[in-house]
Amino acid sequence: MTGYWLGVDIGTGSSRAILLDSSGAEAAAVSIPHEEMRMEQPLWAEQRPENWADASFEAIQGALAAANITGNQVRGVG
Repeated sequence: MTGYWLGVDIGTGSSRAILLDSSGAEAAAVSIPHEEMRMEQPLWAEQRPENWADASFEAIQGALAAANITGNQVRGVG
């Protein structure tokens, strides 16, 4: 069984997932935008964590589908 490693990055505008194969080559990468940051008061910046989670889950599912693998083949997450 070939193992894969999954990286997840949550940024201010999108959440991203990348899968690397056992040789370190990119197997798939997906980026899903999420709601923009709100700045309703000076020095305040707000985003909804639920939106980060939804976008992250969608990016992970998309990367798994693009690489044509299942979560059981992922050896680690970072």
